[in-house]
Amino acid sequence: APNRWSDMALTHEDVRAMVDHAFAGSRVHPSIKIAVAVVDAAGYALMVTREIGAPPLLMDIAESKAKSCIVIGMPTRAIMDLAQKKPTWFESASRVAQSTVGLPLWGALGGVIMRDADGEIVGAVAIAGDTGAGDERHAKEAIESIGYVADVDGLDVEW
Repeated sequence: APNRWSDMALTHEDVRAMVDHAFAGSRVHPSIKIAVAVVDAAGYALMVTREIGAPPLLMDIAESKAKSCIVIGMPTRAIMDLAQKKPTWFESASRVAQSTVGLPLWGALGGVIMRDADGEIVGAVAIAGDTGAGDERHAKEAIESIGYVADVDGLDVEW
């Protein structure tokens, strides 16, 4: 019988290449270590890992950022903007996410949606451990390194 997961667009090699690319990126300080999370279009983790020496909590933060992108359908930059404009909504939505997904919504830079050439969501990549701008840059570059489109800004919508 065919495996219903075998038609996934991403391969293990793609995921590994993105993680390796992110680990190779420059940081604001040479001593900074990061964590990387890659999730599929349903928000399920394909890989969550950290560099040796990175604080363990960074893996949970990276995974929360990546899952936030999928469950809300926007990169964390847009979630952060929404959290600032509508804090009550964000707090409520974060509680729902915590109870249903097991992780809170993350309203900080570092989670980027991965799209194919047709604009369809393939997954998300998130980084934790560098500055927010650095995390976002690493995730964007990791996605682009395997030929996918990095959606950093989300839809141009006035919330």
